[in-house]
Amino acid sequence: MVTLRLRDGRKGPGDIIVEVTSHGEILSFAEVLFILKCYFESEASYYPVASGFLGPAKLLNAINEISHRVNFDLVLKRHNLSSNLDVIDERRGRNGITSVAEAPQ
Repeated sequence: MVTLRLRDGRKGPGDIIVEVTSHGEILSFAEVLFILKCYFESEASYYPVASGFLGPAKLLNAINEISHRVNFDLVLKRHNLSSNLDVIDERRGRNGITSVAEAPQ
């Protein structure tokens, strides 16, 4: 069973953190969509279009870049994001932690 726990974010009112506890389960597409829904709502709240921000469009732009196979690290850089992700890549027979840069894009 996967548990998605919503917590107040740190950026301000309306910001949402989605904490994922997987219990050995793989996230379903529905769960990923729910997380994206929360991110979009959070971005709309914290970066409102009415105030001149891009709101959820900036997140959608980053997702669109990833969907078109733009290099992950480049997308992070373009959107002023950082990541400390460690990826376990068992597809190449590895039994250890790899960096995101080594993970398939």
